[in-house]
Amino acid sequence: MATITEVLILEHALFRQLFDQIERIVDRSRSAREVKSLAAVVEGLLSGHGESETNLAYSVLDHVLAERGVLNHLHQEHREFDSHFARIRGASDPAEAVRLLKAALAASREHFQHEEESVFPVLERTLQPETLGALGGQWRKRDSVP
Repeated sequence: MATITEVLILEHALFRQLFDQIERIVDRSRSAREVKSLAAVVEGLLSGHGESETNLAYSVLDHVLAERGVLNHLHQEHREFDSHFARIRGASDPAEAVRLLKAALAASREHFQHEEESVFPVLERTLQPETLGALGGQWRKRDSVP
């Protein structure tokens, strides 16, 4: 059974691949509407990822992460993502929309790296292996249809 950190790292890797593909095609977008469509897909996926991450992994460690200032940093990064995507929704110039989407993707990559280097090790040191495994199982079930 995969632990929550293993599952999150795998999902981050999938996001990075998605971001690479989007960056390959976004420069050919001829309208801000096309870029906004791509951004909406990414935003929706990141939103779901972030909610599940918070509800399953970080809620268990709120007190530890808060004491280290990590939780505030994570929330700041999430506000930055929201700001990028809000600006993309308001963009009318295709070049500006592309620039903003690329900035959002870069910020997301940095956020993933920060989590993998700073937060996930805290999870692994603080939680029992059984708990990490159980949270990994809950992660897989979050999208399951009953």
